[in-house]
Amino acid sequence: MNWTISDIHQQLNACNFYGNHAVTSRSVADTLVLTFHQYGDLPVVMAVGEKQIIVQSALVERNEFARPEEIDYQLLTTHKFLPLSTVAIEQINGQDWYVMFGALSRVSTIEHIIEELGELVSNTFSVIDALEPLYKFNQR
Repeated sequence: MNWTISDIHQQLNACNFYGNHAVTSRSVADTLVLTFHQYGDLPVVMAVGEKQIIVQSALVERNEFARPEEIDYQLLTTHKFLPLSTVAIEQINGQDWYVMFGALSRVSTIEHIIEELGELVSNTFSVIDALEPLYKFNQR
């Protein structure tokens, strides 16, 4: 299937993904924002491009670290251990944020999309937990 956001939403609803995983959804522009309530209301944004489906979650503002360049190095040298996900820096509301994202083919199965969502949520918390001791407020 060559997915649209509407198709994905309908399929996630049909297989009771939302109910089974305590997730709510809302459409914003051409994206689907999924809120994972069992994970601290973690928002995950999904968009469908010409060839890919992208899922993304924000990790932490880059300025939360005294030496963000050290965090950059740490993330870039370890992100290969995060299945189906990678880390990038993206501007959100004028601030640099670390974000985690994954990409799938637009013809992926709904099972693969669900797997990607699960891995992204798991990886998001793994990275947040690993970085927590390095936040400015923990370095005092």
